[in-house]
Amino acid sequence: MKIGIVGPLDSSKKIAGIMEQYFPQIVAIIYEVSKTEEAYLKIDESEKECDGLIFTGMGVYYKTIEKKDISLPHVYLPFSSSSIMKALWELKERFPDCKNISIDTVNRNEVEDTLEELNINDINIEFMEYNHLYEEKRYIDFHIKAQENKDTCISIIGLGWVYDQVKSQGYPTIRLYSTKSIIKSTIGKLLYKINEVIVKHSNLAVQVIYTKDQENISQYKKLEISSLIESNLIGYLKEIQGSIFSSKWNRFLIFSTRGAVENTQNLISLKNTLSFLKTKDIEIFVGTGLGMTAYESEVSANKALNAAINYASASIFKVENDKIEGPLLDKGELSYNFIMDKDEIDEMAKMIDLNPLYIQKINSIKEKYNKDTFTSDELANYLNVSTRTANRIINKILDHNCGEMIGLETSKSVGRPKKIIKIKFNIN
Repeated sequence: MKIGIVGPLDSSKKIAGIMEQYFPQIVAIIYEVSKTEEAYLKIDESEKECDGLIFTGMGVYYKTIEKKDISLPHVYLPFSSSSIMKALWELKERFPDCKNISIDTVNRNEVEDTLEELNINDINIEFMEYNHLYEEKRYIDFHIKAQENKDTCISIIGLGWVYDQVKSQGYPTIRLYSTKSIIKSTIGKLLYKINEVIVKHSNLAVQVIYTKDQENISQYKKLEISSLIESNLIGYLKEIQGSIFSSKWNRFLIFSTRGAVENTQNLISLKNTLSFLKTKDIEIFVGTGLGMTAYESEVSANKALNAAINYASASIFKVENDKIEGPLLDKGELSYNFIMDKDEIDEMAKMIDLNPLYIQKINSIKEKYNKDTFTSDELANYLNVSTRTANRIINKILDHNCGEMIGLETSKSVGRPKKIIKIKFNIN
């Protein structure tokens, strides 16, 4: 198992040494970072090579997630009271007469509690807690200013590059490190996360492949269509190592694993197959179901298939528990819950005379994009319907006081101004 360590070299080497000593099954790969702002540049490379990532501290971690979504299991090393205690012990040994210090990154309460535990009450401390919005230079300036003003005689520093810069200018410093016990505990958490993903990926997945029945076609034509669908799925089946069964001429069941069917490249392969079959006038709908048992997965797959059919275009939908996602790999992809106050949604759908699916989708759009105002064009794009249908939906919403018109969108093109409405479903 390969674990990537992202952070300054000194901290990374310490973590790698502990891995070698206590976790011999792990191969540590160090991705050295000097400044926290540059950590995100290591993610693409590390995700190709590793099974999980450990960040040397919160600074490296938070600056990374500002710019990157991390797909691998990951953890970061916190500074605990034991880290503070170790730094204070070093302070006592190296600078016994120092009574004024500056310290960064750690929580003020943690430091004060540690001092109380050690019965130390004669040290004055300048604090600068960690804030991911601050650049590292701000921490450098904080420590240097404190020492220049004689407010402190020692700086205890948790950020690697800040420590190097302050020390290189001749100021007395102590490096704040995570302790061995914290490192071992954090590595254990990462291994648990990795194993959790492995188990999750091996869960059973069921896919229902379906094309609508056609009237007035011969038995031979049905066999031809069925054969064409199955032959074009062979490449996809090899990629996901799946098994296929035909329940009807126009309906197939595929059994595979979660990890295989959720793999992006495999999804692209399946979507390409759908696109090809559409050129042969065969529109395919796919429902993917995930669950702990074959029965759960198949039930979920049928729910996903119904959503794909309601979408009214060749598409792939996925259901796990009560969460539905789709159309997968389309620009209008959304996720929403089946049981999102279902009774209330059904009641509202009946009152407005709208498909409950539209209400669920609109709620999901509002949450995903933090948006509650729409024009008919925007709503049509999100719901994958015509502008005329979107206008009908808008009028029904307005007529039943579930929204209000807040303006008109004008354009240089000929035509009526478009209503801008604010939707207020008030569903919890």
